[in-house]
Amino acid sequence: MKSMAVAAMMVQLMAAGGAGSQGEQATERRDASADDVGKHLSALKGELTSLSEQFRVARERRRLEAEKKKRENEEWHIGPQAPAAPATERAPTSTRGAGASAR
Repeated sequence: MKSMAVAAMMVQLMAAGGAGSQGEQATERRDASADDVGKHLSALKGELTSLSEQFRVARERRRLEAEKKKRENEEWHIGPQAPAAPATERAPTSTRGAGASAR
């Protein structure tokens, strides 16, 4: 937030032209102020990028925590569920058909 306040203050100073500015001194001050504003805007962009990344990471962490909590609640209410066994580990099925007897 400090960077944003400084940038706003610099814009106001540039618009006002400074107190008692005359000729070349005013031009030099305006150029220096413009450079400062550019630097502050660059700093603000970097800060915004950093905050956006932090927000994205926090949102992903909350999503993962919510999924974990949901799984834990389901296991508590339903009981732990074993993952489905792959087709190669299943018991062999009968090839005799529905009406055949197992002799």
